[in-house]
Amino acid sequence: MAWVKRNLGLVIGGVVALILMGIAGYYFWSKYQEDQAITAQLEETTQKFQNLLNRPVHPGTEGGKINNIELAKEENKRLQRFVEDLRVRFGMREMPTNISNRDFRALLDNTISELQHQAERQGIRLPDKDYWFSFAPERTATEFKQIGMLTHELWDVKDLCEIMYAAKVHDLKGIRRVPASSDDNNQTDFITDKKASTNDLAIVTPYEIKFQGFSTELAHVLEGLVSAKHCFVVRNVAVDKAPPDEPTAAPPPMNPMMFMNPRYANRYAAPPPPAGVTPQHRPGNVLLDENKLLVILQIEAIRLKDVPRAKPAAAERAKQVAQAQQ
Repeated sequence: MAWVKRNLGLVIGGVVALILMGIAGYYFWSKYQEDQAITAQLEETTQKFQNLLNRPVHPGTEGGKINNIELAKEENKRLQRFVEDLRVRFGMREMPTNISNRDFRALLDNTISELQHQAERQGIRLPDKDYWFSFAPERTATEFKQIGMLTHELWDVKDLCEIMYAAKVHDLKGIRRVPASSDDNNQTDFITDKKASTNDLAIVTPYEIKFQGFSTELAHVLEGLVSAKHCFVVRNVAVDKAPPDEPTAAPPPMNPMMFMNPRYANRYAAPPPPAGVTPQHRPGNVLLDENKLLVILQIEAIRLKDVPRAKPAAAERAKQVAQAQQ
């Protein structure tokens, strides 16, 4: 007893520790039991799911109250209608089959010429007078690699240019696309850090367009991309203040005093502006001047794959053969 009195704190600490250990053991045991119950329930549910997957398909109940075969056919038709509606919304192009080098040559030249003339008629400046809209490597080629991909990219570039033309952008600074073959290998016209991706349903092709204009033109371009016949997704929008235009040499203004006697010309001439001060031509009723913008849009064109047509069943084929023979 004397020892307990001398070590009362140690005794109390030991008792508290034993109580806490008991509580912890009980808590562990209860949670262990719950874990075992949940594990058993999960294994039972997994086994039921496996049985459902491995169970043979039943055609339905007797009497025709439940006909699983007809239900599956109706569901398949509904899914086909949904896919067709989806393909219409994405805008499918009729790709010519077995397009030759000569056909693509004519398509490329006509498309580039049309885009150049449209820009000239609308007063839209291009990077060069003979700008080829990222198809400069194909300008002098006689044999083309990956004609199918080149054709789709040419159509996408044409759609993007027409959207910018309709928005009346001031300057088209450039268009970049992913390379279609090993011949497309320069930094100016191609996006080298990305490539076209594909899955079971669609092909995604990245593009980059750069133009100058005001906020109104940017809004019209984004609106045109949303309402386009084919699916374009804007992934990134970068906007910065456009660099100042290069000044053009203009003839010096004619001083009416030059026709007077040189002795009195300087007396009535207007004083020159101070050094470093640019004359302002801003109207007095303008509260805010909007600066021209340099816009870079990163866009993805999404094109659905062509779905192969299902072959008719044996009975349908036999019926078609019999009708052909008649």
